[in-house]
Amino acid sequence: MIFNDRIQAARLLLEKLRNYDRQRVVVLAIPRGAVPMAECIAKGLGGRIGLAPVRKVSSPLAPEFALGAADIEGNFYPERSVLQFPQEQLKTWFKKSLEVLRYRNFRWRQFLAHDDLKDRIVIVVDDGIATGATMRAALMWLRRKEPRKIVVAVPVSSQEGSELINNLADEVVCLEVSPDFAAVGEFYLHFEGVTEEDVCSILRNQFQEKEQAETQR
Repeated sequence: MIFNDRIQAARLLLEKLRNYDRQRVVVLAIPRGAVPMAECIAKGLGGRIGLAPVRKVSSPLAPEFALGAADIEGNFYPERSVLQFPQEQLKTWFKKSLEVLRYRNFRWRQFLAHDDLKDRIVIVVDDGIATGATMRAALMWLRRKEPRKIVVAVPVSSQEGSELINNLADEVVCLEVSPDFAAVGEFYLHFEGVTEEDVCSILRNQFQEKEQAETQR
């Protein structure tokens, strides 16, 4: 299956998630690519958007190759392949990823609600799963928040990523599991990057809409 862009993929996922309509769901995006998708799904379900505070850890020599992922609390979830790298080098790359994540989170959180995720239905969205490293970090972080249910929603996944995530989520909605998976972008006709300003704009708009709704009550 080839998607035109992330928004088309999000609309297709939304149709598979209609049973969560008006259940006050929180839709967490894996930043940054999935943020426009989460916005579309959250609006369609009458929920709100949030961000999963995780980031892929990679080598500067091969930025697309995941060595693992970090969460905002400083936990590192390594891939098995990292055993070939010196520990000091790994620590350097992990520290760099964590610094970037915490800087971005500092900008994002001014537009995000701070309500508890405990006992909430949380839908975690990404534009695709390759190794599953980043999604695994997001789910491990989220599980500690004690939500009532964790749902993963992705348009496409590798076989490896699908098997990993199915063991960590309560429900997985995936439009296609591909045995021939090289990169997420191969499944989209248009796969432009989502910028930091794009993320802030989406979060800012939600924040302002919420303020307006509360003023009109």
